Amino acid sequence: MEQEGVSIKVAGALKGAVRVASFDISAGELRAEVARLLGVSDVSSVKMIAGGRNLLDDAKPLRAYNVTASSRLLVTRGTAAHSAELAGAEAAAGAEEARAAKLERLKAAADRMAARGDGRGLTDRYEFSLENQAGTALSLSDGDRRGLVLGLALHDKGKASMEAGELQAALGELLLAEESFGLVSPSVLEGVDNLAMLLLDIVWCCYKLRDVSRLGVCSERLAQARRMLAKAHGPHQERLRLLHGGFSPEQAIYVRLELLEGVVAFHSGEASAAAAHLAAAQARWQRLQLSPGALLALAEMGYAEQEAQRALRFSGGDLAAAVDFLTEQRQREQERRAERRKQRDWLREREAYGKTPSGKFVDQQPLQQLLQLGYEKGLAAEALRAADNDGQAALDVLGDPVRRGALQLALIAQQMLEEEQGPQSVKASRVWRLTAMGFKEKAARIALKAAGNSIEGALEQLQAMGEDACDPEAAVARGEAAAAAGGDAGAGPSQQQAAGDDAAEAMQEDQPDAAAAAAQAAQGVEAAGVPAQEEAAPEGGRRRRRRSDRRDSSSSSSGEEGVDREMEGELVNAVRGKQGKGEDPLSAYDMDVSEDGEAIQLYLSLLASANGSSRASGSSAPAASAGGS
Repeated sequence: MEQEGVSIKVAGALKGAVRVASFDISAGELRAEVARLLGVSDVSSVKMIAGGRNLLDDAKPLRAYNVTASSRLLVTRGTAAHSAELAGAEAAAGAEEARAAKLERLKAAADRMAARGDGRGLTDRYEFSLENQAGTALSLSDGDRRGLVLGLALHDKGKASMEAGELQAALGELLLAEESFGLVSPSVLEGVDNLAMLLLDIVWCCYKLRDVSRLGVCSERLAQARRMLAKAHGPHQERLRLLHGGFSPEQAIYVRLELLEGVVAFHSGEASAAAAHLAAAQARWQRLQLSPGALLALAEMGYAEQEAQRALRFSGGDLAAAVDFLTEQRQREQERRAERRKQRDWLREREAYGKTPSGKFVDQQPLQQLLQLGYEKGLAAEALRAADNDGQAALDVLGDPVRRGALQLALIAQQMLEEEQGPQSVKASRVWRLTAMGFKEKAARIALKAAGNSIEGALEQLQAMGEDACDPEAAVARGEAAAAAGGDAGAGPSQQQAAGDDAAEAMQEDQPDAAAAAAQAAQGVEAAGVPAQEEAAPEGGRRRRRRSDRRDSSSSSSGEEGVDREMEGELVNAVRGKQGKGEDPLSAYDMDVSEDGEAIQLYLSLLASANGSSRASGSSAPAASAGGS
């Protein structure tokens, strides 16, 4: 009688064949059977290799290891500790492989976003734009803009990963950002400190990883960072004083620079250079320590602890200067909020104009130019929409009495349709959802338009309308039809569209309102800048980027393929920063230097120990302790 199951040829500690039920059994089950045949009680001491692969994960089926009838299994015996070591090695290799795969996805997503649009946010997808210190949009070549956006976004992602404690991932992201900055013309990077800050973060990440081998070759990065900071801030930071009126938000940068130069010099065996840098770092660090009395005084004035700390640090501990700084910053915040409100209003307004033939929104800039020529807003917007945002083509239409008349008739027809059925520019899926709740279609459309396509806002509008907005008979009929058709299986076109849109909308429910998000300013950090009119190369400052948030991607007609929503979301969240810090132009300089202070003390102690011992070597003795807390 033929035996059931399959046979696996074995060699090594066990010779012959092992019969198992199928190749779907786990590696653990096979290991147990091999141990039984060997008469071994310690199953973990049995090691199995098939096709050059160690069968370490007992939960995996044999098929996952590509074990077939033609495979030959090598069986050996060893200690459980050795098996655990092999398992750990394979797990580490798997983690590294997963990290590399995610890094590739992140790079591809960042590259798509950097290449998308021109920074004006005319599409439905995430898009970055660049601004200088004054908040003025930068005019750059396509190549420079793409490289700069790519580098800035990946830098923010690396900083977010580092803050989350994901240091290996952070280092990969920061190195990608460095590679991206290499695509930008040197003339664009001269006089701004973005690249210098990135180089410092790369070395700081190596330090936190306790990667002494990498630290030993970081001296060139630190030298480049110092050169770029001197160019951006002035050799003695005089440009900073000129720009900030005596305030010095960048002082924490120089604490870290001096510290890292000392650390690298120490591990390179340059004791005297290490001592000089560490002493300079310690002196700068001490100047950043704050007076409890000054903090208390600002707290009694109603200032929050974080903004009080920033103000005192930026003003060198001067209480009166800190109050002036806080007053100025609150005024600037009010101006930023006013600008965001304007942007929010515009983003809601442009929804009403519809999209161009290429799937973009009406561009505000050429629209304003047409309005300055005296054309009526609705007519000018429709001309621009039909002309795909070509200002001259729209002007030609408006300047031709015949074509302008035809455009006016089309607008009148649209208005008549909206008077009968309600606004046509709102999302059909959301109209269906509201009508399914028992509201009239026209009322639902009006409410959605008033609420900027927000379901929650539309419900408030509809409740305010009272019974006039309700259509209970239609809701009952729609429910009976759905039930008769077997739920979703019999859904009509509108319902199917709603179901299809729900997946895209679900990703947006937890996000801020698209209009509000797109209006956020300063998605990044900045330092010393130049007057706003010097847009192309704002020296002495940091590039910053404004992020245009994602709208309903399902309605986009851009035809872009391969969009990785998860990675794009991670990039945008990193650029946005915690609690909206991406809006704050000075948030990058809110560096917590407490860890820097501990590292300074550590290396000063190590240096003193090395100098006091004839057996100690400045490059090897402290290797096991490198990295601080």
